[in-house]
Formats: sequence, structure tokens, C-alpha cells
Amino acid sequence: ADLDNSWKSSFESSLDDGSWCDVNKGPLWNIELHRTSSDASSPCALLMKFNHAISDQSSANLMLDQILYTLASLDERGSIKDAATVPQSMPLSLEESVLGTKRAFKDVKTEDVSLNTVKYVLAKAAEGSKSPVILPDSITGSNEDGGGILGALTIISGRSPGGDGSSGRKSTVQFRKLSDSNTQALLAKCRANGVSITNALTAAAALTSTDFIDGGSSKKDMKRNYKVLQSLDMRRFGDQLDTCETVSCKAGSMDLMLGPLDDYSGESIRLQGDVDLENKFWDLAKTSRDQTSDFIQNDGPQEATRVFDFAMTISDMNNLVHLSAEGKDTQGRAYSAGVSNVGVYERQKGVRRNSNADGERDTIKSKHGKYEVQEIYFATSHARSGCLYQVSTMTVQGSMDFTFHPASPIVPKDVNAKYADAFIDLLELVSGGERTNPTSTKNENKGNMIMNFAQSNPLDNIPEWSLGTVAAALGLVGIAIHWDAWVQFIDNFKIIRQAVPDDADFWSVLNFWILFAVSHPILQPILWISDVLHGSPGPKIADLVPATFLLGNVVTISAVAMSKEIRNAAGIFALSAFITYVGAGLDGQAGLGDFNLQLNDSYKGTVVKGCPTYEQVRQPSMDNFDLEKYQGLWYEQKFHDWTQFKEVYDTYLDIKLTSDGKGWIDDFGVRGPAPASAKLSWDKSPVANGAHYFMFGRVDEKDPPGILRESGFGVEFPNYIVDVQKDPETGEYTET
Repeated sequence: ADLDNSWKSSFESSLDDGSWCDVNKGPLWNIELHRTSSDASSPCALLMKFNHAISDQSSANLMLDQILYTLASLDERGSIKDAATVPQSMPLSLEESVLGTKRAFKDVKTEDVSLNTVKYVLAKAAEGSKSPVILPDSITGSNEDGGGILGALTIISGRSPGGDGSSGRKSTVQFRKLSDSNTQALLAKCRANGVSITNALTAAAALTSTDFIDGGSSKKDMKRNYKVLQSLDMRRFGDQLDTCETVSCKAGSMDLMLGPLDDYSGESIRLQGDVDLENKFWDLAKTSRDQTSDFIQNDGPQEATRVFDFAMTISDMNNLVHLSAEGKDTQGRAYSAGVSNVGVYERQKGVRRNSNADGERDTIKSKHGKYEVQEIYFATSHARSGCLYQVSTMTVQGSMDFTFHPASPIVPKDVNAKYADAFIDLLELVSGGERTNPTSTKNENKGNMIMNFAQSNPLDNIPEWSLGTVAAALGLVGIAIHWDAWVQFIDNFKIIRQAVPDDADFWSVLNFWILFAVSHPILQPILWISDVLHGSPGPKIADLVPATFLLGNVVTISAVAMSKEIRNAAGIFALSAFITYVGAGLDGQAGLGDFNLQLNDSYKGTVVKGCPTYEQVRQPSMDNFDLEKYQGLWYEQKFHDWTQFKEVYDTYLDIKLTSDGKGWIDDFGVRGPAPASAKLSWDKSPVANGAHYFMFGRVDEKDPPGILRESGFGVEFPNYIVDVQKDPETGEYTET
């Protein structure tokens, strides 16, 4: 007990503490020895800490085995000559191991992008449309959270969803064991059902999560989707150039979307012990198997690596992770649950030693001389970001050792203990083995908690993925039509990234682009709904909203709520429409002033590369430019600028200089939407009678005449005047 308390306490406190690790000088890993007796034959515990950038659990196994092998060799022969390892070179990067050498994005650009790449990106984007649960109701107060497409767009725009909510999180840890007899029984059941142990574990994680997701405030007939992070050893995929002969990190993952599942699904299986209910467990495990198989067969590991490499090249991924971790609406959670199964310890290959330098490497042993590995527990910290519930496991000497390590207070310590007990009990039940600690999550209202698998509605008859496939196909068509524009846009932003090494400067440019790239397509459905609202026939309720409009909303919302297929298709269609709209803007096909986003353009048949300098476009009329004459009321005639909206009209700028002539105030007036943009509702808009926005400018003496620095919308940007027309009699400026 004393030994357990010693290492377990240090394990939990060390999980979030990286103060011992200096990434510049080292160390990047260390080992603690825990023992309570000086007797050489007494048990001890080794606590190994690694910087995850250089190591995964397979690497830790490799190192542990070599340490014990070396100690046994010293005991037996007094030397480590035969036990010495063959020197290894610096390990390959994950990208090199999976994609091959010289196949990173910086080497091949978009050359390796294929239809599978597009499908992978669309599938990832579509996950948000299923609204998987990532926080318990005790945190959100409902079944909604800050994840999904909206949360992702918020992060991309440079903000944390819901503001800062990162304080106080730390890992809470529980350790459990599945006996060797129950482990073997579970393996036999998995083989009988045609699934792997990992498939069963992901099903157990999702089902057990349903027992705790309501935070204690049970909701009748509640169904939710669960997004489960399944860890992968990326050495097994692609070119497989890394064969795990030295310490390195090749950890990857894939997403499983399981559900919708009723709240307390896991408890229903545990309480009833019914064959039909147990079959629901195996059906879910088969869903996990099928999704995993589809991911691998469609080169998912390679595409995930390729897309991640691209994202790391053009963006500040560390900042995006930071924003996600800070978000109050997500609490750093991106997944409902996570499962990391390293497999059987004794089946992994050990290091290459002098004794087998040219032959097959020995497998890892759980016993070397008098040194025996009895249990191995491992974890990575999910305190800052990661999964709501997290399970990590490995099989040693026939038994599965489990670590449950979510973040507290999102998952309190006592809840984690109950989760761990329920998880193990569920595995024992479905394995047909001995149940060591039958569990119940709640003690009341059992009658309302049993899953009603027979419950259905007419919309359930819509074939699965029939509508979703159509919506996704439309998205693929939209990408294909504007494919060249997307490629050119990505290449151009790479050039910008290379030319602007400062992260802050680069992200200010990208975030400015994203702001309007998102704003334009979002505005379109708002205007359309407004026209539908004011154009709907029939009597009005409270003289405001037509009854037919309300009825249509009830029908639409009910259909989305009742049908998983309609819900999925609606999300995928919205994303497809968004991508297509942006693609049209990149192609310059979306209309004047509405989204001509391409960074290169053509003018009078000549391609203009990037943004021209002021000197290139400045006209002779700007000679002797008089800022005094620039004061006054200006009316906007036309624009060629994607930061502007074609839906507005009657735009004017009333410009006044400060008394010292070094600053100016721009009263920016606008009305919208224009009657042509919203024929039925334009006069109902809050800004139908006009809105004013004030921007402030300054004259920098270092700038040539004609450049005015204007501040607005949170940034300062140069305002270039390139041409003026003058009244021939008075010399006043009439057009600019």
C-alpha cells in the first residue's frame, strides 16, 4: 500500500508538471525509483517521464526493456557487451515515416493532394455538423457546447470560444486492472464478433460516457453523438520507414463518431445483463471497426499526416491549440472520449543489440533475470486540451492495465473513480467473465433510464447517409469547379508566409482575410431568411411574424431534431455551400465587390501579381496633392474590394481634418440591405435608415502625399489615394 501510494501520488502530480523538462538544454526524460524497503528482492516502481515530442509509449516500452535487460546482463555476466545496442541515427520525422522522404508539403506543395485528401478534409469538417458532446451538462447547463463548426470558426478567427476559461484544470487519475482470465474472455468474445480489443474499448468508452454526461441531471429520452479519439501508432501506416528501433514519437489518431446513444446506455446494459442489450455493445464495436477499416483503406493516416503537415506550414498551430484550450465554451475539450491501446507489451520488438545486429530483433520480455514487469500504467496530460474522458491501456502478462486520466474539475475525482469502475464492469459483463464489482451509476428512476431501442419515428426510415452523401457530393463538386483557384490561393499564402516570418504580422493578415471570408457567405442566408419571413403569406402573430413562417420553422426544426440523417445532411450541406461560395470568390465569380478574394488579379488583360506598390498605381494627378481639399463629403460610386459588401448602398464618407492637419475623422455612413439584395425586407432592416461608423486617421510625415493611415475595426491600415479629378475652374477635388 505504501509503495502504491508513493508512485501513484507522484504519477498524478507529475502528469501536468513539465517544470523538470528544459527543451533547450534538457533533460527531455527522467526516471524516479520508488521503493519502501532496502531488501533487493522487494518490489519497486519506476516512474518514467517523457517530453511527448520525443517519445510515445512504444518508445517507453523499448527503453524499459533495455534497462532491465542491461541490469540482468550485469548481474549474470558482469558486463553489457552482448547487451549493448546497435547505435541508431536520429529518428525520422512522422511525416517522413508515413509519407516518405522528401514528400513533406514544403517539398511537393500540392502535388500529392488527391480526391482522398479532399474527402478527408470534408469528413473532418462534417464531424462538427453532428454536434458531438464534449462537455457534461453540469458544465454547459444543456446538451450544447462550444464545439462544432461555429467553435472552429471562432478559433480560426483568432478568439477563444466563449472567452477565457482555462484556469484551474489539472489531471485526475484512477488505475484499474482487468484480470488475465477476463482479458482472455474479452479477447475470445472480440474474435467471435469479428472486432478487435480496441474496437471493444472505444465502444465501452462511448457507452460509459453516456452514464455520466448529464452531470447528474437526468433528461428523459436524451440522445447524443459521441466523438471518440482512437490513438494510432503511425509507424504502421504509409511507407512505414520508422521501425521503432529507437526513442521517437510516432503517435497519431483518428476520430470515431458513435451514436446517437441514449443517456445511460452503458448502465442499461450493466443492469439488465440481457443478451439483446449486450448485442448493442457489439454492434457499436462493429461500427468502430468499420469506421477504422474505412479510414485505413482510404489512406486516412497518410491524408491526416499530409493535411496536418500543410496546416503546420501555413499556420500557427500552437496558437490555435492555445485558443482552443483557453475557450470557456469548450474548456479545451475536442472529444467526448479517448482510447489509447498500446496492445500486448511482450509482442513488441525490442532494440537492436549486438547479438542480433544482422538478424531479427528479440521481442520485449516481461522478465529479465530477477527483474519482472508486473504492471504498466501510462498517460498523457489532458488538462490543457484533449478528451472529456480518457482511457489508456496496455496488456502485460495477460492482464490489461488501465489508466483513467481526464481533467478536473470538468470530471471530478469521484466521478472519474465511478467512471473507471463502470468501464471495467461493462468489459467484464460483455466478456462473459467474472464481475468483480457490479456497478450502478444512479440509484433512482431506473425505469426511465433503460434504453428503448424499439423507439422510432417515420423519419428514421430515411436510409443512412442518403441525404448526407448528396450534400457531400455537392461540396466536392464545388471544390472541383474552383480547384485551380484554391491551389493558387494556398500557394500565394505560402509566399506571404515566407515573406512575413513574424507570426503576429502574418496572423493579422490572415485573420483579416478570414473575417470577411466568413462574413460574406453568412450574410446571404440571413438576407434570404429575412425575405422569407416578410414574404410569408397568412395572418401575423402580434402583427409581427406570419403564422406560416412560424409553422415552417416548427416543421423544419422538428425534422432536424428527430432525424439524424436530416441533421447530418443539413450540416454537411451548409458546409458545402460555404466552401463553394468561398471558392467562387477565389475564382472571382461571385459578383462585384462580393468576395473577389484571389491574391493575384488581372487588369486589362495583364496579370497583376500580388499587391502592387503605391508607386506603381499612383497617377500624375497626385502631384502636389492637397490634403485640405480632401476634406468634405464623398459619395461612393463603386468599389473593387472584397472587404466591402454589395448588399449596402448610399455609402458616403464625411472627412474632416484635425486642427493641426495631422489627423482626420471619417464619418462612414451606410444603409442596407439594398432593395435589390432583399426585395421584401430591405426597409425592415435596423440600418434601413442608415448607420454611422467613425474611423480615425493620421498623417505620417514619412509617407508620400496621398497615403493616410486609418484606424477602424481594430486595425490600422494605409488608405491609398491613387488618382484625383479636379474642378477645372476652382481646382477642388471632385472625384478620387
